[in-house]
Amino acid sequence: MRSSVFVALSALGVASATNFTIDVSSVPLTTRSNWCTAQSNTCSTLCDNSPTANSCDPNTLDYTCLCSNGSAPGLQYYLQSMPTFICEEAYSECNAEYAGNSAAQSNCTTSIQDQCGSLNPDNYTAAAATTSSATTSTVAGKSTGTASAATTSGTAAVATTSSTAAAVPTAVGHGAAAIALGLFAYLL
Repeated sequence: MRSSVFVALSALGVASATNFTIDVSSVPLTTRSNWCTAQSNTCSTLCDNSPTANSCDPNTLDYTCLCSNGSAPGLQYYLQSMPTFICEEAYSECNAEYAGNSAAQSNCTTSIQDQCGSLNPDNYTAAAATTSSATTSTVAGKSTGTASAATTSGTAAVATTSSTAAAVPTAVGHGAAAIALGLFAYLL
């Protein structure tokens, strides 16, 4: 039985899809079961041990992974994930298909193996919740400005800035920097 498995790759909002076709029945059921166990463990790790959806079917290799914050982790970048197992199997099948043809096998490497995840999920560190705030005020005490930003697992929230006189809050730049830093940390 030949099955098509789609692995979506995305980076910074730009998405591309790679279609790896593997022969699911050529992979022993025990191996597929081990893949599903590893996939579930990796999903749990990447969802900070609180996924809302985490399933895997060893018969079809269909899987789901959704974190409690509503996001899907970038499984395709990690070892011990279904996208990587499928990618590695597609590479193995491609290499076997073109045995003796070094140019075709080189193409298997660049078009498939180089797309396989390589990050170790054991080295994953959850994005820490950070809070930054700053307050400015005039010497007369009549005007104040406040800017604050908080990030929790990559979700940014910014408080509004207010002033009771003509003084301009100077800490707004710090709030924007905190948001940018939080989003950058989330992307890592």
